[in-house]
Amino acid sequence: MDQDETKTEESNVIDVEVVDAVVEPEVAIDGSTPDASATFLNLEELIKNHIESAGKLRDEIKANREMYDDSFGNNPTYRENDEKVKEVTKAKLSVKKQIGSQPSVALISQKLKDLRFDLNENNQTLSELLKDFREQTGATQIETRDGKVMEIVSTM
Repeated sequence: MDQDETKTEESNVIDVEVVDAVVEPEVAIDGSTPDASATFLNLEELIKNHIESAGKLRDEIKANREMYDDSFGNNPTYRENDEKVKEVTKAKLSVKKQIGSQPSVALISQKLKDLRFDLNENNQTLSELLKDFREQTGATQIETRDGKVMEIVSTM
């Protein structure tokens, strides 16, 4: 291993502090559990710990992502090929725009937009109907005309 490789490996090392937090349930002298406010404070502390931990993980991910991306950006072969891809993509988009401007293709494109809009409207109505069906019947499944049983799932 030469000096440049050692330097690169050393620069990729990140100091991380590992914290193990085990929260033991508190028990009063008489053997009872703490009151609701103490439980709430413990819960709040756990939430704050997790928020802080998530922030540290995001920072570490960002630093590692930058090192990863730099590995490609610093490689001349990769950069050269990336430029070629950009040129080909630009040419492809130009041809796609020309084809898309033809009247027959533009008509099909508009038809697709209309169909997608109709499908979205249909799905929204179906969602409301299924919500009403579940509220009125308490059922969590419905059988389609072709005999397929579908589960009604609430997404909110």
